[in-house]
Amino acid sequence: MKLTSVLKTLLASVSLLVAHSLFAQTAQTFPNKPINMIVAFPAGGASDFVARVMSKEMQTNLGQPIIVDNVVGVAGSLGVLKAANATPDGYTLISGSPLELILTPLGLSAAKNKPEDVRMLAVAGRSDLMLAVRKDFPAATTEQFLAALKADPKGLSYGSTGIGSLYHLMGAKMIQIAGAKGLHVPFNGLAPLLQALGGGQIDFAFLPIAGPVPGYVESGNVQAIAVASNERSPRLPKLPLMTSVRGFHDFTFGIWAGIQTGAKVPDATAAILHKSAYAALANPEVKKQLEASGFYTLAPMSLVQLNAFYSKETAMYRAIAKSINLEAQ
Repeated sequence: MKLTSVLKTLLASVSLLVAHSLFAQTAQTFPNKPINMIVAFPAGGASDFVARVMSKEMQTNLGQPIIVDNVVGVAGSLGVLKAANATPDGYTLISGSPLELILTPLGLSAAKNKPEDVRMLAVAGRSDLMLAVRKDFPAATTEQFLAALKADPKGLSYGSTGIGSLYHLMGAKMIQIAGAKGLHVPFNGLAPLLQALGGGQIDFAFLPIAGPVPGYVESGNVQAIAVASNERSPRLPKLPLMTSVRGFHDFTFGIWAGIQTGAKVPDATAAILHKSAYAALANPEVKKQLEASGFYTLAPMSLVQLNAFYSKETAMYRAIAKSINLEAQ
């Protein structure tokens, strides 16, 4: 073999060793700088709460600061896009929910993000949803409410946080199953929706059993009818199950909150972040804080299981949107 060939072979081998060493070093040292965790809504909301609880614990076990960044606009789409378009190195996370990740693109034409733009790292918690009516509505059970819904020729009015929102889809789907009519009234956020229902301006709404909502029920400002779940709500355990009513056996919905990153972030980096997130959730104090806000934690899932979970949720909401002929506005 010629000397030049030997030198070329040696140089190639050295290059491979150096590249492998650098890769290994990068994997071992990630993260080696601060991480951003985006929240696609204003401070004070559910996603923001989850971000601040999780980031505090994750930055401890990762050894780097995690900075919560509220990127507000286009019903959450701007925040999702910032996370999706960031350099896929694991230094940009998002504390997201199906509201902005999946539903906003279905109902808002200005939203340019897609569910596939992100990958799941952990599900931090889930909150049940309930059917609630104005306090003077003449119905105390789901059966009585459905009878009133069917009997109204003009259609009862129901509120949501916007066209294509989860609350909109649930209301429209229930009306479709019941074979009734309804008048959708969108509001700019949960707070004005609660005020409208509490003030009797609308007839009913689907609401999360979290945050200030249980207080509205306990104070008598709104009347809770049923929970859209297969199990009783830990926060309002006396609420009957909507799934026990004929025709609504599959009417189960909930809002989950989780930690995501860009879809192109490598598996090795995602695995480190996944381990960090679930280490945070294993802390009893973190669990206590999440449960106090209305969330209940789920069993840990692997990255493969999380991908399957997210794909199933995406397919479910797309199917519902199609079934009610939802068009992006």
